[in-house]
Order: sequence, then C-alpha cells, then structure tokens
Amino acid sequence: MGDLLTFAIIPASGVLGLRRGLRRGTSATSWYDTGCSLEGTDPDRAAAAYERALVSCPDLADAHNNLGRLRHAAGAPAVAEGHYRLAICGNPGVALYWFNLGVAVEDQGRHAEAIAAYERAIELDADAADAHFNLSRLIELTARRTGDDVMLQRAVRLLLRYRNLSKRNVKAR
Repeated sequence: MGDLLTFAIIPASGVLGLRRGLRRGTSATSWYDTGCSLEGTDPDRAAAAYERALVSCPDLADAHNNLGRLRHAAGAPAVAEGHYRLAICGNPGVALYWFNLGVAVEDQGRHAEAIAAYERAIELDADAADAHFNLSRLIELTARRTGDDVMLQRAVRLLLRYRNLSKRNVKAR
C-alpha cells in the first residue's frame, strides 16, 4: 500500500505538520496475480483472490476465465459457464474463453452450443488444437447419429488438422 498524497499543511496555529493523503487498497491486478500464484497449491485461496479482483474490477476478463476454470474443476460447470460468458463479454476476441465455454456447455450436455463455441474459438485462433479435437468429436457423434456423410467428412478433416497441430506443437518444444 502506498500513499497517493503526502503534503504539508499549515494549521491555524501556524505550526507546520504533515498530512497523509488517501491510502490505496490492493489493486484488482494484484489480487489477480495472487490468484495465479496460488492456483497450483491452493485452489480455494486462488478462487478467493480472483473474487476479490472481480470486486474491484468486475470486467477483468482473465479473472473471470480463471475463476471459471477453478469452478469447473470443482464440479460446477454451470457456475463456470457464467464466468466464461462474463469473460467473453469483457473480451470477445480471446479464443481460450470460447473454448472453455464450449467445454462447460458440453459437460452440461448442450452439444449444439458447444459446437458453436468451439467453432468461434477456431475462427479466432486457427491453431487451437484442442478446439479442433473437441469439435471433431462432437461433429462425429452428430454425423453418426444422423447418418450424415458430409458431416463425418468434416469431422475427419478437423481431426487431421488437430493431428497436424499437435505434431507441430510437439516439435516446437
């Protein structure tokens, strides 16, 4: 915490003194950083830090996304979905938010919404390998259920793209 203002005042008595200005609380980004550092060791405290960040800055998209991931991992995909949607409202151009939304709605059995979210993630990031894989799997399920060969071919193309992206990512490491 730091002082925003420190300035000299001259009271009516003429004695010079110091007056301390407003004190600044912990910033939203500091709470966010704390949450990031705690995720691997203490997910509950990390979630609390993200929530504190969101109190200060309700439109902090990364905090919503990370809190959504923690809630999803804790078995609450509907709560996670809400956080992913808020992250998307804050920054709709991030493919990861759309991918995470797709996973959350897929886990709730809403495959059509998941397909739309994965497609949007791929539109934003053509190299999103996991989005290609998940989309391929859902389209294959739909194609086999409906007997649609065109959809099945699309699923195969998506799976091939996933494999190519995965190979490229392994080579880059």
